Amino acid sequence: MILRAQQEKSQGNHWVTLSLKFAALLAIFSAARLLFFFCNCKFFSGESAINILKAFAVGVRFDAITVAIFNAPVWAFWSLPFGLRARKVPNILAEMWFIALNFAALLANVVDAKYFSFTCRRMGGEVLAQPELLSESASVYFDMLVRYWYVALAGVILAYALCAIPRKLSLIGKPRPMKKSDFFCFFISIALLVICIRGGLQRKPLKSTDVNIYAPTPGTVSIANNSACNIFFTVKCANFPRGKYFAEDDPRLAMFSTKHRSVARDSLAKFRGKNVFIIILESFSAEHIGALDRQFKEFPNVTFTPFLDSLVDRGYAFDGFANGSTSVDALISVLLGIPPLSNFPYIVSQYVENAIDPLPLLLAKDGYGTMFFYGGKRNSCHFNSVRSKARIAEYYCEDDYDGPSSDVSGWGVYDEEFFQFVARKVNAAKQPFLSVLFTLSSHHPFLYPTRLHGKFPKESGSEPLRELIAYTDYSLRKFFEAAEKMDWYKNTIFLLVADHTSTPQQSYYKNTLGAYSIPIVFFDPSGELVGKSEKIAQQIDIMPTVLDLVGSEHNYFSFGSSLFDESAPRFAIGHRDGIYQLIGDDYVCRFDGENVVGLFKRSDFLLEKNLANDAAHAEKVERMEEFMEAFLQHYCESIKNNDMRAGE
Repeated sequence: MILRAQQEKSQGNHWVTLSLKFAALLAIFSAARLLFFFCNCKFFSGESAINILKAFAVGVRFDAITVAIFNAPVWAFWSLPFGLRARKVPNILAEMWFIALNFAALLANVVDAKYFSFTCRRMGGEVLAQPELLSESASVYFDMLVRYWYVALAGVILAYALCAIPRKLSLIGKPRPMKKSDFFCFFISIALLVICIRGGLQRKPLKSTDVNIYAPTPGTVSIANNSACNIFFTVKCANFPRGKYFAEDDPRLAMFSTKHRSVARDSLAKFRGKNVFIIILESFSAEHIGALDRQFKEFPNVTFTPFLDSLVDRGYAFDGFANGSTSVDALISVLLGIPPLSNFPYIVSQYVENAIDPLPLLLAKDGYGTMFFYGGKRNSCHFNSVRSKARIAEYYCEDDYDGPSSDVSGWGVYDEEFFQFVARKVNAAKQPFLSVLFTLSSHHPFLYPTRLHGKFPKESGSEPLRELIAYTDYSLRKFFEAAEKMDWYKNTIFLLVADHTSTPQQSYYKNTLGAYSIPIVFFDPSGELVGKSEKIAQQIDIMPTVLDLVGSEHNYFSFGSSLFDESAPRFAIGHRDGIYQLIGDDYVCRFDGENVVGLFKRSDFLLEKNLANDAAHAEKVERMEEFMEAFLQHYCESIKNNDMRAGE
């Protein structure tokens, strides 16, 4: 009704109608941002109302960039100072462009309203490099539509509003003679288009990563961003920071090294030549694990991981951090020693053909057999591509499973039965071996056998994730009960590490420190590897640590270092929304590639007090900035120059 009245009022005024057309489009994107906020409000519960409102205001600016980029051809066409702009056929073609491109942009934002809760970041160009997402079974997508019906309904409403714009604000009319004012308005309109594409009148055009500059706090960056805009600016190739901070002979580059040699340490002689079994736990944030959740106890009387808690108590646990926020990030970090510091996973970047010496290949040189197990589809999350790059000889997935068919869901094989299948396969393997198991069930669509429903504690809220965490923990117990009866068990070092964190419940895990907190636990059945270390451990440290443990003497390349190397710096590094984060023993530093934009004490659990501009901390800022710059320079030059081997 309102739009119709405005249209009647503006009949004959082409420019008013055109302005209303794009204003309505901006309103739809703002509504999509509101949907995003309501679906993910638990992530922003620590932000003040005023900062959230400011983030929405900043978001309009990035919406305007999106609208201008996606609609530049039709904007320019409708601004033409002659009659072609009003003719029916060209207008129909323009409206088809308008609907198609804006529907795609809107779809990205609506989908991200829920996808964000799995990755904790706005989607970028990497989603277009994962065609296997489209190959999942129809039952998985149907389950998602049913489970998140409210998002689908909101998307339909917004799509209907989008399709109504051409009808309510049509620019088709009777051509009339050109006026001088039409030329003036044409130049004004094109100038506005250019300004909107640039994001303003500042010296440099804005990109989606610049949202970090304008968002009121680091925690509101995702509110202010636009998913379609982020995809557009990150779709071309893997982005890197400046990469050249120091001259080649600058001694500050020696703060960090990527080329190492594993040595047979006398202190680790008892582990030499043992089997290695790495278990990568899907979505097992430290928050879910009673033995590791030290910060806040929202569920003080409930443990979701009683068996993993027992392994933590009997094993050797570190202060663990993920390097990334997706499953493929974790697999690359653990097996290849490469952290995800660009917008694209290494395995789909233009540098994937670089020569490397991954952990499985180095152990294979020592006579180890290598196996990878995953209960889902063969190349889900690029796992088969990473497996191939890592030179793992054998891969067993859903297709190879030979257990009861009732234990196969639309997503893959349930963990309990697949773990039993893994135990049987490993028992038939020759020793020594490296085995890697990536768990499945603690992931959407959150399915486990109906015969076990009601057995596990549930969490509050709509996501049954912790119930599935408890199921996977139960499956692990069953796996270890079967394995300990087999000959290889006592001669094996187990490593349990999460791939990434998941939807947080508690405040600490909603910030950029807790959002990377995961278990990294070594377990030796002989009881020779026991304790809780306060050392920081990250996923890229696993490859060097395993090589040290089993006494594998090789030169190798890794961005991490052995946890048994007392001379190596202990830190964890990550990247999200264009910001690099360095976690040290006492401080957390956030760096945008040029400047430190945040410094927080780790004791400041909620990262509320930014000390980056505090004169008393200027020396700490400088030291952490220099270390970050040295790391990033090594990272960029190694990857870009195909210098990712240490030689013999």
